[in-house]
Amino acid sequence: MKHFLNSKIAANLFSLTSAEIAKRLLGFFTLVYLGRTLNSTGFGIIGFAAAIISYFILIVNFGFNNYATVEIAKDTSKIQTYVNNILSIRIFLSIILTAVLIVYLLYSEKTLETKYVILITGITVYAHAIALNWVFQAVEKMQIIAIRQVMGGLLSLIGVLLFVKTPNDVIVASIIISLSLLLGNTWFIPIYQKMYGKIKFEFDLRFWKELIQKSFPLAYAAVMIGVYYNLDLVMLGYMQSESDVGIFNAAFKVFLLGTLPFQLIFTSFFPSLSRVGLINSREFRTLLTNFGKTVIGTGLLSGTIILLFSDRIIFIIFGENYHNSVLPLSILAVNIVVIGFNVFLGNPLIAWGKNKEYSIAITAGAVTNIVLNFILIPKYNYVGAALATLASELAVFIGVFYLFKKFTLGLFSSKNNEV
Repeated sequence: MKHFLNSKIAANLFSLTSAEIAKRLLGFFTLVYLGRTLNSTGFGIIGFAAAIISYFILIVNFGFNNYATVEIAKDTSKIQTYVNNILSIRIFLSIILTAVLIVYLLYSEKTLETKYVILITGITVYAHAIALNWVFQAVEKMQIIAIRQVMGGLLSLIGVLLFVKTPNDVIVASIIISLSLLLGNTWFIPIYQKMYGKIKFEFDLRFWKELIQKSFPLAYAAVMIGVYYNLDLVMLGYMQSESDVGIFNAAFKVFLLGTLPFQLIFTSFFPSLSRVGLINSREFRTLLTNFGKTVIGTGLLSGTIILLFSDRIIFIIFGENYHNSVLPLSILAVNIVVIGFNVFLGNPLIAWGKNKEYSIAITAGAVTNIVLNFILIPKYNYVGAALATLASELAVFIGVFYLFKKFTLGLFSSKNNEV
């Protein structure tokens, strides 16, 4: 244990964990300030625009990060090839998506203010296109990523505190948030060029084809996850008022903060889960038991606290104008508990190389979310959106429970293949 604590892995994990917590908290404080200053209508416009653009970002990212990170980690001589081609693909996609966004806005029936905010938020597509955090992750320069995470969060928070003062500053807020992300990701470029050389546009179509084929399974899973995490806000924006979107957005941001520990826990366990694999051994059983206790216990604790104190949490964070957010937050608090079980049952499938099977379970959740949003939102508004989110997570639970049982059947027996 002492050796691990002094290792590079532990140092990288500490850097990323600390930076991720700092980034999430800074981002959360930014949103809290915006929620209080812009009122529920303005806050709803910001949330709706972010949800719309999140799908454009999924297309630009396309799972390239995860695939390229693994390949570069294996052979660092490939860094320039991957960076030059991936940035070229992403900028090319960003230009096409910008044209699509403009056409969409021309025919959209949304207010002019909402259209402007969506267009400005579209800048973040380019911010993701030029991001190079995955390169520094591959070469284990986590401190660089950590600095950028905190810097971007600070830029955004300071900007809104200085320039967003009234409910009329919705467009100003969207400009600050978008430019903060763009500037933060631009910061990676000179550091990369100093270490690895100048970035050039490369159009190796054969390489592009291979890259897209290899990244597609990861991209598909990301899109499915994006569907049932962002579709509620999008559909609310079209079926209900912008104020209703703001009410749900407030509850959803608290919910997301409650789920923050899950990714950090899985990141900590991922290397061991990958190394041990699906083998009937004492180490396997101990590892799964510890992982389960940690992640399920965290889910129960986080979900119960938010459920019991949802009214006080909403009042303290967003103020009495968001009292209608209490009920959807209570429903989403129950969802946190379900997510704890899903992380335990589903996320190890990724470490065990069962990405295709895991994607099927995620798809079930996405389809459930789409169907129930159409049914529940017109009748129950933001409460219906929260119920659809909970139901979609339960659908995922059924899928990952079946898969987990299938792949671990007999591996918890201490009578066979004991190591």
